[in-house]
Amino acid sequence: MRVAIIAFILLISSGAYAQFGRGDQGGNLPRFYKQHIHFGFSIGVNRTDFRVHTVPNSELYTNHYDSIVYPDDTLSLKSISTKPETGFNLGIICDVRLQEYIRLRFLPNIAFGSRQLIYTFSKPYHNDTTFTTTKKIESTFINFPIDLKIQSKRIGNFGAYVVGGGNYSIDLASQKKQKADDLVVRLKSNDIYYQAGGGVDFYLPYFKLSLEGKVMVGVKNILIQDDKYYTKPIDKLNSHIFLFSITFEG
Repeated sequence: MRVAIIAFILLISSGAYAQFGRGDQGGNLPRFYKQHIHFGFSIGVNRTDFRVHTVPNSELYTNHYDSIVYPDDTLSLKSISTKPETGFNLGIICDVRLQEYIRLRFLPNIAFGSRQLIYTFSKPYHNDTTFTTTKKIESTFINFPIDLKIQSKRIGNFGAYVVGGGNYSIDLASQKKQKADDLVVRLKSNDIYYQAGGGVDFYLPYFKLSLEGKVMVGVKNILIQDDKYYTKPIDKLNSHIFLFSITFEG
C-alpha cells in the first residue's frame, strides 16, 4: 500500500505539472474519449471483511452468554468480531461511451481474499478467564461488475471521476468439501453487491492510467446456517470489501 500511495503522489505531481505547463489545451491522447468503445486491464489490492449480525435477542446482548459445551470444559461466548485481510484482483475492462462525460463499464475480474471471524470466550468456572479462537475463511471470487462512470472535464493530462453500480459475484472456494467433524463456518457461493467510489485519470503518451478506490457492500446473507458451534449465534453475514485499483486503458 505504501508503494501505491507514493505512486499516487508522484502521478498527482506530474499531472499538476502538465496542467500548469499546458493549461486546458493539448496534452496526450487528445481523442481518447471520442472512441465509442475501448478496452484495458486492471490490477488491484482488496481488503475483504464481514459485517456480522448476531441472532436478535440472543444472549450475546446480555450478561448471560450462550454456552458451548466441549468434552473437557464449558465455555461462554462473549463476542464475535472480524478482522479483514489483504488480497488482490486481476481483471479486464470494457468501456462504452454513452455521452461525452458518461461511460458504461463492464469489469470482469478474479479476486483472492480472506477474512477472519474472531470468537472471544470466557471460562465461567475459571475466574472468567478469556481467550479467543479464530476462523479464517478464504475466498476466490469471480466478479461481474457493471459501473456507470461520470467524469469531469479533462484538464491537460488530468481528470477525475466517480463510479457507481452493482456486482454479481461467485465464490469458488465457498463450497470446498469439509470433514464431517470440522467446526467450520460455511458460506453461500453467490452474492450481489452495490458499489461506489471514485478516482483520477492520467493521460500518458500511449495509454491512460487511472487510480481508483471503491467500496463494495454485499446485499445477501451469505451464511449457511447449519446450527454448528460457530454459526448458531450468527443471524447474518454480509460481505464488505474495499478495493484499490490501478487500470491501464488504450
